[in-house]
Amino acid sequence: MLHQNEGSSTLELVANDMTDIMERLDTRDLDMGDGDYDSTDTAEHLPFSAVYHTVGFKEPEAKVFLTPPITAKILDVERFTSAQDRFNLTTQRSVSKSMPAVYKIELKHGEFTWTIKKKEKHFVDLHRDLRTYKTFMRIPLPKRSHTMINRATRSEVRQMPELPRGETLEREGQVSSRRKQLEDYLNKLLKMPMYRNYHGTMEFIEVSQLSFIHDLGPKGLEGMVLKRSGGHRIPGLNCCGRSEICYHWSKRWLVVKDSFLLYMKPDTGAISFVMLFDKEFNIKMDSKDTETRHGVRIDSLSRSLVLKCSSYRHARWWGQSIEGFAKKLGSAFLTDHRFGSFARQEENIPAKW
Repeated sequence: MLHQNEGSSTLELVANDMTDIMERLDTRDLDMGDGDYDSTDTAEHLPFSAVYHTVGFKEPEAKVFLTPPITAKILDVERFTSAQDRFNLTTQRSVSKSMPAVYKIELKHGEFTWTIKKKEKHFVDLHRDLRTYKTFMRIPLPKRSHTMINRATRSEVRQMPELPRGETLEREGQVSSRRKQLEDYLNKLLKMPMYRNYHGTMEFIEVSQLSFIHDLGPKGLEGMVLKRSGGHRIPGLNCCGRSEICYHWSKRWLVVKDSFLLYMKPDTGAISFVMLFDKEFNIKMDSKDTETRHGVRIDSLSRSLVLKCSSYRHARWWGQSIEGFAKKLGSAFLTDHRFGSFARQEENIPAKW
């Protein structure tokens, strides 16, 4: 009984001191020597069978990356001045209130290349999240389920990369300088397995356990969205009503490939729904069609799927990217084929039945 009380007191003290620890934390003091994981979590390629063994996104057993390094390059900086673009800005000093910037980033990992768009506030939020994560890793909590750390590299003193404070981006030189700072920060971060494998970083660069499976095709758009229930065109799967009472919103991870899209449950990693591209595939972003603010509606022969994004520009980026990716790589599935087939006619293909 005495040992149990002592354990409870220890946990209470740790919880009470967390706020004070975070306030006094200096990232320059974060020792990266105890943060290197063994490289056995990477592979030359991921087999197709990996789709049957997905786990929760926060689980250390999640297999995501390949052996080659990940590189990031900021291709462009979009700057907007309209009032509508300022609604989602943070109060951080690093964000320009006069000309907010959106960074278009190209990432490469092995044979895969993809593009993401991030604001300054997204970098700030990621850095804050990583500092909290590092703090928890340093606290000797009993029975914590952390990934095994490679103790052989603890002697190496490496630091978590600093995120330089930004300034108001009023001149072109300031934009170019900030662009280089953020690009260097992201590349340094992706070289450190401890931070690269953190679920917050993977969400930032928009990757999952299905991103780098060669047999699933090129990597398309990915990310967390709100998905509206219903929309099935199969009798018996829909509610008879159309009001908000008849559906609900669920948080899902959307994955777009060259001939289909799917969404997963973040807590379990389970694939919940797959939509094949077909001749009725269509993207709509008008509020009259989506019946929601900042929505994207994806139609096919099997379902009318409605997604909710965080902002107007986010919805436009997603809708246009999904439509462009499907038309570029999945055009063979978007037209009529003989005998009403979903697939195009192929020549000299062995068949057996």
